Amino acid sequence: MHQEMKVLRFKSVIAYSFTVIMFAIMIASLGGCAPSVMFKFAVTDDSRAAGGAAATSNGVSTVVLDAIAKDIAAQGVDFVLFPGDMVSGETDTSTDLSSMLDTWKATMEPLYNAGIPVYVTRGNHEYNTPTNGARNPIDPSHAPFLAHFSMPTNGPEGESGMTYSFTWKNAKIIAFDQYAGRTDAYNNTLYAPGSNHGQAMNSWVFDQINNSTSGVNFIMAHEQIFPTNSHPDCLANDPDSRDALIHALGTHNGTYFSGHDHMYIRGTMTNAGGDKVPAFTVGTAGAGNYDYATYDVVTAGYTGSDTYSVQKVFSDNASPMFGYLLISVYSDNTWSGEFHGFRFKHWNDATDVSLSPITVMDSFTSSSMLH
Repeated sequence: MHQEMKVLRFKSVIAYSFTVIMFAIMIASLGGCAPSVMFKFAVTDDSRAAGGAAATSNGVSTVVLDAIAKDIAAQGVDFVLFPGDMVSGETDTSTDLSSMLDTWKATMEPLYNAGIPVYVTRGNHEYNTPTNGARNPIDPSHAPFLAHFSMPTNGPEGESGMTYSFTWKNAKIIAFDQYAGRTDAYNNTLYAPGSNHGQAMNSWVFDQINNSTSGVNFIMAHEQIFPTNSHPDCLANDPDSRDALIHALGTHNGTYFSGHDHMYIRGTMTNAGGDKVPAFTVGTAGAGNYDYATYDVVTAGYTGSDTYSVQKVFSDNASPMFGYLLISVYSDNTWSGEFHGFRFKHWNDATDVSLSPITVMDSFTSSSMLH
């Protein structure tokens, strides 16, 4: 009897061990351990002055930008992307613009003091675009921009320090200037094929994407990828470049970040070839909000197949939403995102600049956006 009990216990141990081994094999076949976080970064844009007098200083929405900078620093991010319209600008006087950029950098000190790199590009308010977004022959922001920001200098000729790329662990980040290549004939009311060909994006950008060996690729530029009623002027005014960019990003696990439109928009660009690209507008760093409305780009002349599907919007001109996008990149080349948002308790008040708590308003994964 005693011997039979020992045999039964031995068989039980064998059965249990076999179950554990089979479970381990099953987990391994499903991908094993969850992917680890490789790094985090934040995106926000459009901090030019807006709102009550007490909320701004020298062309910068200092109250909002200071709150964003402090909260991003507390997240322990590896770097920040800020694609333009840092200041009100719209001046051809470089010294005035330089002074505004001084104020902007001072407001961003919580990040700089924490040793967190901030990568920037120019916006239309720095460049001071003439009628229809054409070339500004004075180009007042060129020298002040390069003097204030030491960006990578690996970009194309004539755009060094303004168009550039860098790698961070398993990702490649590409930033491009949308103004350096414009001519006097540039017209931001056009959308037909061939319009403004190659003027809103240097072809160097395609080389960077197509030759990328990184598992995931991120692009930032100031103007959004698809027009809205409040900002029909955008990368779609150079439709040949925009559509080719969607194809390149769609085949290289790419995502597009921008500002320009003063709101938060999360959506996906698709084309007839099946390419699908997450695209964000994060114009939420202080310059108020526009009210979101669609723009009929087909009636305006566009004949291509690229469309934009909106998944989430925060836009309220009467009580604007501000904040930033926090991106976590994983070891399997996927990523997740959260929009951290807040408002003034009394928008546009002359003296009251109290803010609501910063909370997570939107959360998603790259996989959820693409399916």
